[in-house]
Amino acid sequence: MRQTRRMGFFDDLADGLGGLLFDATIEDGVRGTAQVVAASGYYGRALYQNCHLEVVVEAPGIPATATSVDALVGRSTWPRPGQVLPALIERANPREVRILWDEVPSTLDAARAQAEALAAAKRGEPAAAAGAGPGTGPGSGTTVRIVGDLSSITPEQRAKLAAMGIDLDAAQSGSPAEG
Repeated sequence: MRQTRRMGFFDDLADGLGGLLFDATIEDGVRGTAQVVAASGYYGRALYQNCHLEVVVEAPGIPATATSVDALVGRSTWPRPGQVLPALIERANPREVRILWDEVPSTLDAARAQAEALAAAKRGEPAAAAGAGPGTGPGSGTTVRIVGDLSSITPEQRAKLAAMGIDLDAAQSGSPAEG
């Protein structure tokens, strides 16, 4: 009888590469979101790089769960903290997550939409008129609660918050401001 011997470092390396090259196996998945808490930095000029993400995933029937995701990510969709990504989450084990990278807008498109929304807010136009209302900003899908005195927020800060789809009047009335 032949014994199988693990080689330690090389097996760990192969396991790590397998996680980067092959998506998580999702047998009973539900669509949800993964909010980025932290993402590894992007270095160099390659079109794709390995990215380590710390995220909080949630979906209908799945409570918020903190987990890690390792993925091969394109330069144009590199994630940033606060960003909410579309995800497929394993119902039986919410720590098994596949980010739906094909549905993530490019960093350039997201920046353009945010710039247009900010410009519209500075012109006194509603953010939706610029085509970038709630649900399209960097933190779309999140709930914002403001704690403290809202009177100290400057008009410029109010304009920036409005550009991100955050309604301070709703926050003052006690209901959460959707962002």
